[in-house]
Amino acid sequence: MLVASGTSLSLRFVIAAAVGFALLAGSPAAAQPSAVEFTVSGTSTIRGWTCSVQGTAEVTPGSSTPAPGFATGVQSATLVVPVGNFECPDETMTEHLLEAMKPAEFAEIIFRLESYEASPQGAEATGALTIQDVTRAVSFPISLTPAGTGVKIAGDVRLDMTAYGVEPPTVMLGLLRVRPQIRIEFEGLVVP
Repeated sequence: MLVASGTSLSLRFVIAAAVGFALLAGSPAAAQPSAVEFTVSGTSTIRGWTCSVQGTAEVTPGSSTPAPGFATGVQSATLVVPVGNFECPDETMTEHLLEAMKPAEFAEIIFRLESYEASPQGAEATGALTIQDVTRAVSFPISLTPAGTGVKIAGDVRLDMTAYGVEPPTVMLGLLRVRPQIRIEFEGLVVP
């Protein structure tokens, strides 16, 4: 009797393990965070400016429309920018950017993909962009280039920062005013 129950327990364990592996194999691959370089640029009443930061992209392949480098399509994608890590050409400019962006209150800028239309060069991405707790729909082209085990992504979007509640910096008693239109560019290698 002892042998039979031990065999029964071992058989149950093997079946449970097989079912667990089958479930894992059938689930979509988990998103892997990949480093992405972001630059934000704009103009002021005196000069142009550019600041940069390293963020992340998490892309989960899925069963949807194929796109370059994603034979099974993309189930989800999220781009994240850590606001407090921005670096500008000089300390004063960085201070003004961080004062406007309020990283202590709003630590991240987040884009979440909602849909896309694939093209031979990449895709037209549509999703929700959140800056300072204001979320708006945006669409922009992304180039997608297969590269080794990953996909090189690159894109840019232009927007008005005041639409997201960001007050453009004004310094030197108003002599220097940053214009509200900015351009966000990004590129990196995503490993799905």
